[in-house]
Amino acid sequence: MKQSLRTTFAERMSYGGYFLGQNLVFAFVTQFLTVFYTDQVGIAPLAVGTLFLVARVWDAVNDVLLGVVVDRSNFRGGKFKPWINATIFIMPIVSIAVFVNPEIGGTGNLVYAYITYILWGMVYTVSDVPIFAISAVMTDNVDERVRIISIGRLAAGIAFIISGVVAAPIIASLGWSTTTIIMMGVAFAVMIPVRFLVKERVVYQRTERVTFKSMIEAVTRNTYLMIFYLAFIIINGLNTSGVVGVFFATYNLGNFELFSLINFTSIAPILILPIFVPALVKSLGKKRLFLILAGISVVAGLIQYFVGYQSFPAFLVLNALRTIGVMSPGILMGLFSADCAEYGAYVTGKRNEGITFSIQTFSTKLGLAFGGFIGTALLGVFGYVANVEQTQGALDGIWIMMTLVPTAGLAVAMVIIGLFYRLKESDVQRMINEMKIAGETGTTTH
Repeated sequence: MKQSLRTTFAERMSYGGYFLGQNLVFAFVTQFLTVFYTDQVGIAPLAVGTLFLVARVWDAVNDVLLGVVVDRSNFRGGKFKPWINATIFIMPIVSIAVFVNPEIGGTGNLVYAYITYILWGMVYTVSDVPIFAISAVMTDNVDERVRIISIGRLAAGIAFIISGVVAAPIIASLGWSTTTIIMMGVAFAVMIPVRFLVKERVVYQRTERVTFKSMIEAVTRNTYLMIFYLAFIIINGLNTSGVVGVFFATYNLGNFELFSLINFTSIAPILILPIFVPALVKSLGKKRLFLILAGISVVAGLIQYFVGYQSFPAFLVLNALRTIGVMSPGILMGLFSADCAEYGAYVTGKRNEGITFSIQTFSTKLGLAFGGFIGTALLGVFGYVANVEQTQGALDGIWIMMTLVPTAGLAVAMVIIGLFYRLKESDVQRMINEMKIAGETGTTTH
């Protein structure tokens, strides 16, 4: 049996650089596009909300379709690298186009926003599916894949911090167009090394063409893929704290500017956790690590709700602990997806990494769509009225959405993962070894 194929330090750093640039793009768009549309382009807030909902639902659908396209591809430069190489150039350009005010009238501006934002979402998907999937062909060593993807998630967290701290002052001094060009230029600069350094070492020979039937099979027969991402969708769909954070700062605390500090404590786990993930996964395993982090979050969320927010420092500490569980699936999802990709190949005899990793982005966007809808609907249920002093019922409802609703989502996800997800790291490595032997001898082992 051949030895495991290893990556270089420069390769792993360039992989992280791509995630840094990609998430600079994502963070800038998600953090600032709403205010750009409403305050600069003049699109009504309701129309902006409808645009985001339509685009995210379409994104959730085309993620899987683009995953099929990726799986059908077989370029000279590799299966995943050509897609990554192309989006390094295309994604910054499309992002700049999104932040253009065409000034062609209300209807024309809205149509332009629909076209450019939906196009941006599709381009981002093309960048996202291959960069996660390529981790499965950079090395066939499970532990090394954990390190590679953890570097990427750490870089993603750094990107959100940079965008949140740096972009706003630049916008205030230089304007939207210049700021967008600067941010996209930086993103391009840190993504470009992956074009020259990352290699696809593990080559799998496909004997069958990917069809719609095989796509359905790749998902439905991959039991653990469906189990993990069902839990993931529930967590994101009930993460209403991401929707009402601004309302909580404005009305419950009476100070809109405190939202930046609250948001920072929510993002901090993304920056800190990936540093420890490889060691924790090695000692605990992915499933147990997820359950521990989610359990910490559930306990912190319950304590936070009953303690209240009269002590702001205590609130911030509990908020950071509570969001550990909410953020942990996003940090670990690439690791779970890589394992599920191997499991799917083992049980079906077909490698469908593109489809497998497209379920990851599909679930993220579907969860965000549900989260936005549920959060907005609950605001109305609790009696929220814009730009007035809120009733005690509305304030209590916002507090419930900040604490108990996300906690309930995590509790349900813990039950699903705890009872039904049984794929161990040792199982995955055994499957890889058996498939490697089968490839060398021309036989199958599953």
